[in-house]
Amino acid sequence: MKKTLQILNNLVESGIIKEYAIAGGMAQFYYIEPSVTYDLDLIVNIDVDEKDLAPLHKLYDWAAHNDYKTEGEHIIIAGIPVQFLLAYNSLISEALYNRAQITLFEEKTFILGAEYLMAIMLQTGRPIDRERLLRFFDEPNYNENKFIDIINRFDLSEKYKDLRKRFL
Repeated sequence: MKKTLQILNNLVESGIIKEYAIAGGMAQFYYIEPSVTYDLDLIVNIDVDEKDLAPLHKLYDWAAHNDYKTEGEHIIIAGIPVQFLLAYNSLISEALYNRAQITLFEEKTFILGAEYLMAIMLQTGRPIDRERLLRFFDEPNYNENKFIDIINRFDLSEKYKDLRKRFL
């Protein structure tokens, strides 16, 4: 993972991506008890033309030019499948803007905040996200007031009420 983080930081330094934050299951590891995941999800901000039909092409061109294999949507970086995701809605854009800088494996990196991860999990509503979100409620590693503020601002309060009614 250390080598993967070094390469990601080099992508920022070289301007291929402007900024990134670890998301998904790997981000969950930082805050709560881990669950099974096989890839590293990254929310990225890159310079793209609005009319670009393949906004991640610079990343895939970089991968091909540097002999990194791809598997589906993943680029294999130092043995880790990495999925690069653009901020596809306003919640994720705000989450990326408010990312936290941390150190993992002696490398500077960035991660989405716990409350934003939780809101994104609530928004996506996939069974794996629901399972991970429920684990957050058992851990003290998030700010409940901040979480409530986020879900209220992004019209997720009804989803949260439903989740609480069904599972908590």
